[in-house]
Amino acid sequence: MTPFSRAKALFSVYFIASIDNIGFCMVFVLFPPLLLNPEYGFMAQNPSFMGKLIAMGALYAAFPIGQFIGSPVIGELADRFGRKKLFLSTIFCTILGYLLTGFSMSLKSIILIFFARFLTGLFSGNQGLCNASIADLSPNEKERARNYGILTVVWGISFPIALLLGGIFSDPSLSSHFSPAIPFYIAAFFTILNLIAVLFFFPETFDRIEKKMQLDLIKGLHNITDALRMKSMRKFFLLMLIWTLGWGYSVTWYGAYAIQRFGVSQQIVTLGLLIQGILWTLGGATLKPILLKRMETLPIAHLSYLLTTLLLVLTALMPTFTTFIIAYSLSALMGAVSLSSTFNLISISSHATSQGKAMGITQSVNSLGFFLVPILGAFSGAISIYTFYPIAALFLGIGYVILKRKS
Repeated sequence: MTPFSRAKALFSVYFIASIDNIGFCMVFVLFPPLLLNPEYGFMAQNPSFMGKLIAMGALYAAFPIGQFIGSPVIGELADRFGRKKLFLSTIFCTILGYLLTGFSMSLKSIILIFFARFLTGLFSGNQGLCNASIADLSPNEKERARNYGILTVVWGISFPIALLLGGIFSDPSLSSHFSPAIPFYIAAFFTILNLIAVLFFFPETFDRIEKKMQLDLIKGLHNITDALRMKSMRKFFLLMLIWTLGWGYSVTWYGAYAIQRFGVSQQIVTLGLLIQGILWTLGGATLKPILLKRMETLPIAHLSYLLTTLLLVLTALMPTFTTFIIAYSLSALMGAVSLSSTFNLISISSHATSQGKAMGITQSVNSLGFFLVPILGAFSGAISIYTFYPIAALFLGIGYVILKRKS
């Protein structure tokens, strides 16, 4: 593959990753006001705060449940039939998922929204495909680390876009044309652009493996057991789970924490996450490349996990929303570095012909973490919302300990 062809392929992969991230992240500012503010009318009665947290947790969990089931199957199919066919199939189904979610929002049906988010997650195995394709398109470890660093930058750039979609276009107080359904219709439109990008810019990057396959609908569970058995890689799969639990806690429950503790409006909640997204982008765009010039991936992972942990501890101690968002945004700076380092450690530890499977397992682990976070957070938040950020810091600290003891 020529450098120009590789650049086009990487562009399409990053574009896919950005749109997927938009669809996943915009609910972090959309769901809290919908369920905590009775003016939206999404809760028929007036349940307790714990009841609202459980409903919010269920909606947050629906997407990763679908991912947990669908992503590993998609990863295996991508190794069998090639990346491009699976990209086209999953993107088309994701479009249908966003349209159904928008329709469900218009009906204000919690059950139908849950089903629509589950369906969207089921076919959003694109993240695993993106990770595998980046590995395919990276000729050496340094290039792979750089390309995964760019991926975190793409997530950082798409994060503010997701927040604008979820926080502004869902708010009818800003315009009579806005509603909670609009962000999902916009996401569907951008996903159609994904389909076009794959058709015209993405060549097949993988020599297909001719082997018989059996459809395994519980492969996500099998992947977790496989991850535990793979002695050379299980520490990194465990690290991915720990990272997801820690950072997932911080971002999933950010909106509920900000509204309940500081009493801020939806617009201020969105602004805070925009600032966090900017620092996340700087972490991947500037800090990670600087560190790569001086250090290998493993020492970078050590440093980034330690600093992310300390900054989340500081976040939990902040008495005002302004100081809180400053500390949280600084933790995002290092969080981006820790995530890309984790992806790179997993990729360089797996065989070149098994990148799809390795990233499918990674996505299963990631989805399991994002499934557990809403459940754990609903109950810990019912005890006290002050538990959110200490628990997030605890998980990242465990990740640091795993790295130090297993390296």
